Amino acid sequence: APSLAADLRYRSCRLLSISTKVLQQQRQQAPPPLPPEVGKMVSLSKLRKGRDPGFFYYFLTAGLPFTLFCLTSAWVVSKAIEGRTREMEFATGRTSRSERQARMEEEKEDMMEKLSKVRKSDFDNTKRIERPEEILARRKAERERRNVWYRRWWRNIAGDR
Repeated sequence: APSLAADLRYRSCRLLSISTKVLQQQRQQAPPPLPPEVGKMVSLSKLRKGRDPGFFYYFLTAGLPFTLFCLTSAWVVSKAIEGRTREMEFATGRTSRSERQARMEEEKEDMMEKLSKVRKSDFDNTKRIERPEEILARRKAERERRNVWYRRWWRNIAGDR
């Protein structure tokens, strides 16, 4: 698919260069202007007092739209082919994954496995969450129980610190 898009881009650039060469040759071989008495219609070149519009005018009116058309068509064709190949791979089961996608799927499987283990261990999410003040009060009570005079006295005798 990338080679087709590159081929289309090459051909569009080649056609653009050929069309500009043809326009330049036509400009050099332009017939002499008609006298003003012939017909009542006045052409663009007559409005410009007989001067040739020049390369920039031809490029804007013919070259640029043609180039945009060619590039857009090459992009559309490449996207269509890419989508078609992706659909064919998906239909046949040969979907290709990037390394990141494969890693993400493995991590998801690991997380789901861990979650299933938590569910099996009878996880109870209805327990009350302790407030910070309650935690501090509980720790203070534990500290006071641990530092009662007779326990402190026994630690000094036994050598436990």
